[in-house]
Amino acid sequence: MADALLGVAFENLISLLQNEFSIISGISSKAQKLSTNLELIKAVLEDAEKKQLTDRSIKVWLQQLKDAVYVLDDILDECSIKSNRLKGSSAFKPKNFILRHKIGNRLKEISSRFDEIADKKNKFLLQEGVTAKELTVEVAEWRQTSSIIAEPNVYGREDDKEKIVDFLINQGSNSNSLSVYPIVGLGGVGKTTLAQLVFNDQRVRSTTNFDTKIWVCVSEAFSVKRILCSIIESIKSEKCDALDLEVIQRKAQELLQGKRFLLVLDDVWNKNEELKFGLSQEKWNQLKSVLSSGSKGSSCLVSTRDEVVASIMGTCQAHRLSGLTESECWLLFKQYAFGHDREEQVEVVEIGKDIAKKCGGLPLAAQALGSLMRSRSGEKEWLEIKESNLWDSQSDNHVLPALMLSYSYLTPTLKQCFSFCALFPKDAIMLKEVLIHLWMANGFISSRKSLEVEDVGSMIWNELCQKSFFQDIKMNTYYGDISFKMHDLVHDLAQSIMGQECFHLESANKISLSKSTHHISVYLDDLLSIDEGAFKKVESLRTFFQLNQYPKKNHYYFPTNRFLRVLSTSFINVVPSLGSLIHLRYLELSHLDIESLPDSLYNLQKLEILKIKFCDKLSFLPKRLACLQNLRHLVIESCFSLSRLFPNIGKISCLRTLSLYFVSLEKGNSLAELRDLNLGGELSIIGLENVGSLSEAQEANLMCKKDLQELQLSWKIRSDESTKTSAINAEQLLEVLQPHSNLKRLRIDYYEGLLLPSWISILSNLVYLNLWNCNKCVRLPSFGKLQSLKRLHVWKMDNLKYLDDECQDGVEVGIFPSLEELYLMDLPNIEGLLKVEKEEMFPCLSELSIDHCPKLALPCLPSLKELTVWQCNNELLRSISNFCCLTRLTLKDGEGITSFPEGMFTNLTFLQTLKIFGFSKLKELPNEPFNLALEHLSISNCDELESLPEQIWESLQSLRSLKIVNCKGLRWLPEGIRHLTSLAFLDIIECPTLKERCKEGTGEDWDKIAHIPKLNIC
Repeated sequence: MADALLGVAFENLISLLQNEFSIISGISSKAQKLSTNLELIKAVLEDAEKKQLTDRSIKVWLQQLKDAVYVLDDILDECSIKSNRLKGSSAFKPKNFILRHKIGNRLKEISSRFDEIADKKNKFLLQEGVTAKELTVEVAEWRQTSSIIAEPNVYGREDDKEKIVDFLINQGSNSNSLSVYPIVGLGGVGKTTLAQLVFNDQRVRSTTNFDTKIWVCVSEAFSVKRILCSIIESIKSEKCDALDLEVIQRKAQELLQGKRFLLVLDDVWNKNEELKFGLSQEKWNQLKSVLSSGSKGSSCLVSTRDEVVASIMGTCQAHRLSGLTESECWLLFKQYAFGHDREEQVEVVEIGKDIAKKCGGLPLAAQALGSLMRSRSGEKEWLEIKESNLWDSQSDNHVLPALMLSYSYLTPTLKQCFSFCALFPKDAIMLKEVLIHLWMANGFISSRKSLEVEDVGSMIWNELCQKSFFQDIKMNTYYGDISFKMHDLVHDLAQSIMGQECFHLESANKISLSKSTHHISVYLDDLLSIDEGAFKKVESLRTFFQLNQYPKKNHYYFPTNRFLRVLSTSFINVVPSLGSLIHLRYLELSHLDIESLPDSLYNLQKLEILKIKFCDKLSFLPKRLACLQNLRHLVIESCFSLSRLFPNIGKISCLRTLSLYFVSLEKGNSLAELRDLNLGGELSIIGLENVGSLSEAQEANLMCKKDLQELQLSWKIRSDESTKTSAINAEQLLEVLQPHSNLKRLRIDYYEGLLLPSWISILSNLVYLNLWNCNKCVRLPSFGKLQSLKRLHVWKMDNLKYLDDECQDGVEVGIFPSLEELYLMDLPNIEGLLKVEKEEMFPCLSELSIDHCPKLALPCLPSLKELTVWQCNNELLRSISNFCCLTRLTLKDGEGITSFPEGMFTNLTFLQTLKIFGFSKLKELPNEPFNLALEHLSISNCDELESLPEQIWESLQSLRSLKIVNCKGLRWLPEGIRHLTSLAFLDIIECPTLKERCKEGTGEDWDKIAHIPKLNIC
């Protein structure tokens, strides 16, 4: 990691030496001397990084080096900023002279610091140019594995084993070519144990399935020669002495010829910059050519930490092995902690379960901690381990080495990016885009010849995922956000690497900040209890990241540091000092009670990312923000008073994200400003009524913005303003605003045209479409043809009759093949979903919400799971009985409805949740048997409902919660409630008669509900 930091400092130092400012100012000689010193230190870094794991004094020396590099980089960054400001001005001005003198002194000070560091390195006898990653083809003894299962009992892997065995003896056995099944997972998750279980399964051992079985432990060096020798030795049970690869290949081919074999290649690593002898496509092709001599049905089982290995070798989808459950982890832990010859001690069992949770489902950790506890019998000793970090326990375990091994083969940049994740607390949900922005801001990543810096960040993130450092990867299908987590023990690894460098502040009493602290994250409540003194030791604070943004109360001290690269906060008192934070690359301000931002933002010339969120009163931004020429991402969210940005935004040529743009008649605020911007992500264009001409709209060049994922087009700045008369016909304007076909999400607001443009129906990648208040629209294009469309929201269209009324020879064309969610709101004249219906329509629709659509008749929707209906009418209610797969039904506001249609609920045999709200005239519920699956029933605001039917309760044996709210007419509870043995929660709120009857001990209905565990009657 020090290598990566030093690399950045070198680049900046070289840049300074080439700068005219350094020559004029006379500081180039100091910088040159410093550069020479750094070269000498850099030469021994690789050896130092290796030896620090076992030599604490070297670890301390490396930290001192990193701290000094941070300070050096601060000086160089300030020099760069100041020299840019002074371009064109005389070097002999007093102000410039003072600056040169100041920088010269600081370089002299830091040079002395590096002199001391360089002197210290000589004491460690570090070697220059050591290649720490050189490997022999032999596997270290502690890494060697075999097919013999060492565990007395294996827990939680039966399903995984069955899936793999089934593949081998069924799908694999029918394959004419070699089948390769990869098992991918984190180090220590149990890949080898699973492979052993499969290898020793009776069905696999049977000679009817495999003629021979071979186990090879591969490890970091993927040596084709060694693997083939192992195959030969396994089959012949004698040592392979051949030296020539040709001879070995021929011999292996002969032995495998015509045989159906199972080969396990355990612990395969991929080749990269740091691991020269790992797997490559060429090596695999060479080995596979020999393995292909086996007969039909031959298979290879591969275990690896790296998805790249799976993609190179696998012939089927990789089996991603997850951790054990808490109960399985406890069983494994207990096996090692107590063994078979020692009784469980009652007083430590609960403590032991808490210790087992620390393993995070990792079997290797459960085994290590269980073994550690075996020699500890006292409650105090167990509590000590419970409260400690796994790495702190002085035990001979392989957990840290197993995980550290993955880390050691990362490139310096990957090491730095991974270890920085210690900034976040354990179990935190992180967002890919945010993390990449933080890497950018801290200078961990930079652009390459043909790749933008964000693309480089995405590649690094993907590689860390592939190597199992990240888990629980989830992509929001509709919004495109990618979230992920780190395993607790992987987080511990990152924290052990970073030490005091990276801190998540949890509470005031745990603070131990030092000169070496450079990155801090904090939850707001924890920061409120921290005083100014805690931050005085910090020398170069680079990151201050507030994890929860909403401020609950004011706080007078905020720990600003002028060297900050990242600042994310909701503290209002930081605003006046923003202009002094000239090193900032990332600034996120949220929930601030301000109307404007200070003009001092112009000082932030290095700013790359500006995010402003939930600042309700913010009405405008500083006018000359276009001077921030390094700005790449401008994100504005939920600033509802904002009505303009700043002019000439098109001059920020490197801008890649512009989440919000206001079109106005003022100079520099037209659509033409977007012409040359290569925008991606989200773009909302507001105020289209101010577009002056069609040529201006064409100049926006939306068609060429292929990286744009989401687009909002609105003819109003605020919903409460009156509609302005546009100079341009809305239909013509929208036609020329056609985006690139890569677009995934589209929203159109306050459109005044009669017809929407046809280009919407050819957006082949569109996932989400939202049409809001397009009140004059009479029909929609053929959205049913959109193959990728999953969400469709249509709001406030008075004249719309159908979602899709296109027909061809009397047959309906659009059937919405992928649509999952449909919201229809305030459509007073809609009559049906499609004009011509047929059987295979809406095959994936699972969620439907309807509000104020009085004429709508629903067809049969066999896949529908969730239905919400506002403004219910009898026709809609009658159609509900057709939706037999419903699991959740919400009915709201049934004005005038006195009873539900007969048999309405009878067919809903999968219904789990039923909510009935706002049926003010409802007199009764159907008195007929209900379905057995119902778990949650809520009845609210039904004033005239006098009683609940007796007959329905007998079938509700799965009911877990019953909620009755504001049903003032209800006079008693039915007798059947006393028989609901699964009922765990009963809420009776604002029902005066029932409240009286349900009084504990004395109420007439108390006996009916006394068995329910949780009662809330008020």
